Formats: sequence, C-alpha cells, structure tokens
Amino acid sequence: MKHSLYLTLFAVLATASVSQPFAGEPVQGIAAAATQPAVSAINGKLDTNYGAINRSSTRGVAGSLSLPLGQRFGAQLDGLYQHGFATNIYGLGTHFFARDPGKGLIGLVFSGTTSRKFTDAIVGMEGEYYFKKVTLGAVAGYNNYDSHVPTTFPGLATHQSFLAARLYAAVYPMDDLMVRLEYQSRFNHNFYIAHMELQTPIKGTAVYVDGGVGENGYAHVLGGVRIYFGGDKPLKDRHRQDDPSNVNTTFIGTNSAGSSDTESQPEAAEPVCGCTPG
Repeated sequence: MKHSLYLTLFAVLATASVSQPFAGEPVQGIAAAATQPAVSAINGKLDTNYGAINRSSTRGVAGSLSLPLGQRFGAQLDGLYQHGFATNIYGLGTHFFARDPGKGLIGLVFSGTTSRKFTDAIVGMEGEYYFKKVTLGAVAGYNNYDSHVPTTFPGLATHQSFLAARLYAAVYPMDDLMVRLEYQSRFNHNFYIAHMELQTPIKGTAVYVDGGVGENGYAHVLGGVRIYFGGDKPLKDRHRQDDPSNVNTTFIGTNSAGSSDTESQPEAAEPVCGCTPG
C-alpha cells in the first residue's frame, strides 16, 4: 500500500513535468521544443562537508559534471568519497534527463555506493516541476541493499530488495537562498531531512547545512561548502539550468542508516559509514 502511494505521487509529478496545458493552446511539455536548453553549458560542482551522523564525526567530498546533449536532453556524472566511523565509502551516479528550465525535468537516475560495511544500488526515475519560487521533486526506484554487518533495521538481515523513494519541496525566498524539506523511504522505514543552501557574494561559492532524523534513532547534522563551475548566475538558476542534485549525496545519509547500530556509543560503535548532503 505504501509503495503504491509513492509510485502514484511520482506518476502525478512526472505527468505534470512532461505536460503543461495552456488555455486555448495545445498541451506542451518537456518533450516539445524547449525555449532554453536542458543544460545551459558544460558545468560542474564540488562539495566538501564535515559533521556527525549517529553521534560520530564524518567528512567527505563529492562532485558532479553536467553535459548538454542537444537542446532537450542532458546528462550528469556524480562521484563521492566519504570517511566516517573508520570506514571509506565510494559512490558513482548517473542521470539522463529531458528538461525545460521553465517547466520541469524528467529522467532516469542510477546511484551505486559501496564500502566494507554495505553495498547500495538504486535505479529509477526522477522528476521535478518548477513554480516561480518552489520546486517539487521526486525520485523513485528499485533498491538493492546488502548490509555486511548486523543492523538495527528489521528486514535487512533477510531482504535485499526494496523501493527507494524521495519526495521534496524546495523553496527559494531569494534567488540565492534555498530551503528544502524532504521525506525519504528506505528499507520500508521513514526519514525526514531539512537542507538549506546560500550562495555567497564570492563567485560560484555556496554554503549549506543539512539535518535529518529517522526511525531507530537515526540522526545527522552536516555543514559544508559547495563550489560551482561554469558561469555566474543565481542559485535557483543553477539548480534549474545546470546540474541536478548529486544522487550519491542525497541518498548516502539514509543508506548509512542501514548499516548503523544507533544504540552504540560513538567511539565504541562498529565502524559504519558517513553521509553528505546533495
């Protein structure tokens, strides 16, 4: 029942993304010729972060490279390295999407992360719909998760196949400030995340803070710096004209929860993994 609700919500968002009716005009959408390219130009970003997950420190770096594929389509490559709880996590991600920066985005997405504590792979669809000051978004797909250590989450010891879902609303009080509220479903459990990003007067430089809570005592707080490459523009335009969120960083926090013993003391805990926000 819960899975059906997620898929229904994603289908509604996807339909809105690819078709936007106008009074007295034929329906037009992302599949039609967009007035702006799906990706404005080759661009990228680099993140660094430091913080805590489940009361233990973590730090990492992530990056993305976005490429225009003609007028209507774009692609992005994501990468991640994170260190936390005496273990290393490596991630790769890909996006292939159609986008009209004035309407929305629809596409395919893949995320793969691995460490000696877990292996996590997600393949699915992503979509966004743009209002003037608000972006509504969703990611939903098949998730194969293999925990290599004992876990506090029921079901992970006997199951590896799940639905991963991410629903979010990003609000732009100013063009250089984003506040995002997010819900994630992982391993049939619930997580709630808040994220704020501010682009500073320093060209291409933004700062962010990210916090989340979830079932079985999961919690994280992180902050960091994000450097954008490829033009000078407001933060909202970067998000809608350049690069989608790094798929590794948006899911790494909750996949770390899958291999965490949240009842252990910080220094005595069995090494698990860290996280970094998208």
